[in-house]
Amino acid sequence: MDTISRVLLDESVWQLTDPLGFRAYLLTGAKRAVLIDSMCGGGDLPAAVRSITTLPVTAVLTHCHFDHIGGAFIFPEVFLPAAEQPRWEAERRHLAMAHETFLREGVFSPQDPWCLRDGHTPSFRDVRDGDNLDLGGLTLRAVALPGHTAGSMGYFCPQRELLFSGDAVTPIMCLFFPESLSISHYRETLQKIRRLPVRSFYTGHQARAFSTAELANFDACAAFAQEDRGMYWQHDILPEFRGTLHVYRGNNSESDDFLALISRQIQARKFADYR
Repeated sequence: MDTISRVLLDESVWQLTDPLGFRAYLLTGAKRAVLIDSMCGGGDLPAAVRSITTLPVTAVLTHCHFDHIGGAFIFPEVFLPAAEQPRWEAERRHLAMAHETFLREGVFSPQDPWCLRDGHTPSFRDVRDGDNLDLGGLTLRAVALPGHTAGSMGYFCPQRELLFSGDAVTPIMCLFFPESLSISHYRETLQKIRRLPVRSFYTGHQARAFSTAELANFDACAAFAQEDRGMYWQHDILPEFRGTLHVYRGNNSESDDFLALISRQIQARKFADYR
């Protein structure tokens, strides 16, 4: 079953989406292609990539969370910031736990390809802020975007004026992980993106492009979260992760106007207020 969809976003820029709505981006130059993130690793990722290009493919990861590294196991080497590499084994375990949930829910069947089972742990190559990857006619520049994780890295293509931000900026901003930085750090990252010559940016979980003009709304949401009491929240796949949900705008998390931020868990003694 072909479970990974492909959409041409711009000249030589493709968006790949798995059944969970996790997304990766494939850019093709004259010499090579680059895959930015790799979703959860369910489905035939090699076939999806081959249907687009026969060029050699370099895999780069925005950060080390299970829903971004799943397909990396089919590559002998991946680019990953050094600050993200120590979490690999923990995220490998999260990936296996998540896959069990996906099997129980019928998203995947045991017969479907799964990169963690079918591949091997890749070797890592460090990527740093300002590094450039030459694809031949296209360039990808690494841009440090700390907040979601301390080592989160975005990738900017100046020829297309596009930024691929991973989870560094999203409509439901997640800052509840132990490796997440403060809301203030996140707001600094938003300002950094606003200074880039970016026409629009794509995230790891939304299909649509976001304009840089929308960054003002993301910042307003972050400012709101700094003052808002919030409510208890728990991860639906990895229940050990809990946080405080701050809803800035909207009632339906699937709608385009919804904006929220999830910060670190408030003290347990306060949870009774929300139950």
